[in-house]
Amino acid sequence: MESILCIDIPVQMISCTDTNGKITPMKFRFCDRNGEIVTINIDKVLSTDQEHSSLGANFVCLAPLYGTQRTFHLRYNYFAHEWRMSRISG
Repeated sequence: MESILCIDIPVQMISCTDTNGKITPMKFRFCDRNGEIVTINIDKVLSTDQEHSSLGANFVCLAPLYGTQRTFHLRYNYFAHEWRMSRISG
């Protein structure tokens, strides 16, 4: 499974932003190395770092991938308005 995944790649994200600017990632998708679109529904946000003085926000999320619960490390860049997946573990 790990062999078909690209790490540190851009992802398409569906997120919710509240009136205070807090971002909650909900669902994302990306292309694996075989060119297949993989859609991930986030079950739980385990941790977040959304300091507005930094360049972006970091999220650690729990979600199923190919039937197994995995931990996804995601980053939102405030200036580029871009989401990236930096790591998958678990």
